[in-house]
Amino acid sequence: MNRSDYTREDMGNLVLLEHVNLTIPDQRLATAFYVSALGLTRDPYLMTGVTNMWINVGRSQIHLPHGDAQHLRGHVGLVVGKRAPLIERLRAVRPLLEQTRFGWTEREDRVEVSCPWGNRYDCLDPDAYAALRRLLDVIEQCGAIGEPQRVFEMIEEDSRARMAVPVEPK
Repeated sequence: MNRSDYTREDMGNLVLLEHVNLTIPDQRLATAFYVSALGLTRDPYLMTGVTNMWINVGRSQIHLPHGDAQHLRGHVGLVVGKRAPLIERLRAVRPLLEQTRFGWTEREDRVEVSCPWGNRYDCLDPDAYAALRRLLDVIEQCGAIGEPQRVFEMIEEDSRARMAVPVEPK
């Protein structure tokens, strides 16, 4: 079965999320959270003033203009490095963010982190992200996406075990 080339489809598939805009009331708290806790970087060239900041997330960004706190309806998934250093950074900023909605919960496959204004970020380490990519590849190869069947099997391909997870129909 040939793999789809999602970059050629003009609707229905997210190919790149270039940036997210999210208004925040306090850049000091945002810096503590996005830079010090999550380990992301502030764009050193653009929006370096005090009314807007751009946070680099690989090739994507989170734009944080000043305003009333904006709440996302869902959550954002990020690959931010290994779990242990992330937890160390979260603990280090806790005193700076203690009067906010900041917090985190460790799960088996991720760390759920809430920003000072209550937005949730699911932080995956690179190994978890690679495993997720393999799972999605297997699901696609099985043709399970959009079909009313459930897939749950182990597949061994190229001497590498892969696992497919149950898939609900669209």
